[in-house]
Amino acid sequence: MPAQSPFKSDAARDRVLDDYHLLLAQWPIPYESRFIDTDFGKAHLIASGNPTASPLVLLHGGGGNATMWIHSIAVLAAKFRVYALDIIGDVGRSTGARPSYASGGHVRWLAQVFDGLGLEQTALAGTSFGSWLAADFALKYPGRVRGLALLAPPHIEPLRLSFMLRAILATIAPTEARIRSFYRLVSSPHAPQPTELVMQDFVTRWQSQRQSPPPPPRMSVQDLQRLPARTLFLLGQDDALYDVNKAAARIRANAPTCKLALIAQAGHTLTVDKSREVSDALVAFLAEVPASAAR
Repeated sequence: MPAQSPFKSDAARDRVLDDYHLLLAQWPIPYESRFIDTDFGKAHLIASGNPTASPLVLLHGGGGNATMWIHSIAVLAAKFRVYALDIIGDVGRSTGARPSYASGGHVRWLAQVFDGLGLEQTALAGTSFGSWLAADFALKYPGRVRGLALLAPPHIEPLRLSFMLRAILATIAPTEARIRSFYRLVSSPHAPQPTELVMQDFVTRWQSQRQSPPPPPRMSVQDLQRLPARTLFLLGQDDALYDVNKAAARIRANAPTCKLALIAQAGHTLTVDKSREVSDALVAFLAEVPASAAR
């Protein structure tokens, strides 16, 4: 494997992609698996929904891939042509090394994916690390984003030291028991347990990645103020990464035109903890902004 591969080894990559295929076998609606050529390598995505519907691009969380949207895809694809991407440098089917934050490579990669799909403008939603990328893209290419949804953004408040220590421990000594315990931390104590396949996939990905993506830089006050008015923040009230009330207050103070909702009995894993509530909130929010179809 290349030195900068997100996977520890070829065998680790095979284990992750075996789970990827098992999850796709349970994808609740028809889909297409597609590759887009970029300067960084081939970008892979899962396309679902009516090809003539208004487009929606989904960006997964760090250490994940496009299959993490399995709980939301049926609701979203009933209204949109949905493109769930495997982000460059993470444990999916896209190729290419993970860019540094300072390089701006993530945003350039995403712009090239949009170009390859023929998307002049689209709705864009990201969760956790994907919300950082979605926000960064919207700030640099505001004309290409008709609606922006940021789910459990990790870059609003500083991360708790207790969370960072648990994440480091699960990375240094990634036993199955420790990873399952870490999942319980990032989920909500009030949320239903995921299926065993989803849980086992989380364990496999965590054990197989070379390292988890480093925390993205904290969003500045200036960037919060520059976010499009057509932005939705969704925060889980039980998110363990930081003080959710402080994060909500910071958003309200610096991005007052953006919409903010706190989801009860949900942690950082919003799309698993409260998949239907989150999906319905996305559909309702994006229905309020003008549609723009792919060419």
